[in-house]
Amino acid sequence: MTIGSGIHVPVMLNEVLDHLNLKKDGTYVDCTFGKGGHSRAILKELKKEEHLKELGIKEVDGFLLDLGLSSNQLAEEQRGFSYRLSSPLDMRISQEIRLTAEDIINNYSYERLADIFYHFGEERKARVIARKICHRRQKEKITNSEQLVGIVASCFSHKTNKHPARKVFQALRIFINNELENLTKSLEIALKYLAIDGRIIVISYHSLEDRIVKQIFKKRALSNNFQIITKKPLIPTPKELSENHRSRSAKMRVIVRKV
Repeated sequence: MTIGSGIHVPVMLNEVLDHLNLKKDGTYVDCTFGKGGHSRAILKELKKEEHLKELGIKEVDGFLLDLGLSSNQLAEEQRGFSYRLSSPLDMRISQEIRLTAEDIINNYSYERLADIFYHFGEERKARVIARKICHRRQKEKITNSEQLVGIVASCFSHKTNKHPARKVFQALRIFINNELENLTKSLEIALKYLAIDGRIIVISYHSLEDRIVKQIFKKRALSNNFQIITKKPLIPTPKELSENHRSRSAKMRVIVRKV
């Protein structure tokens, strides 16, 4: 994650290094390199970096998946990830993806919008919000995040500490970028490549991601080939929370291959 100075602050760095069980000659893969905060710390310990496909590596001693967006990504106005900025409704992590949030908001049916908000954002007012979006777009095209935030906010009568549009924006981002399916595929690949005594560490930031990680780890642990290290997910320390508020929703789970 990134804080105001633009310096990247990797979430739960000490916990990651403690649980990777680093070996001097080991092979480690940061599947969500991003700004590379965790990778730099690992490479400082190991003095090397390797890539599975390029070097034909068949086993990996540790995988890290940090599933959070950095503040720099959220602050890119042309992406439209942030509900605190006025920006185009895009929300594509990669430009190779054709579907945008604007396409969805202006063209999807009421039923499909409600399903997206409910299943990918766990938004209890999904139907109310979807209905209001459909009503508004009959009058004008919804093209920016400020318009969408205004529509969503108007569906809530009471103010809370959390932004009213956060779940809708989360749902759109997850749906557009196929994040849950990609997470499942990434974990299956990591489990396949993991060496004996190797570890997979996943840091998630909302319940949908954490649920997938928990279920996949639990299923693998039933085979006795894997062991879950974190019976309950690890969370940031009070000190880290005070220094990096974006870590507040982070949960870390770890699994090790035994056989």
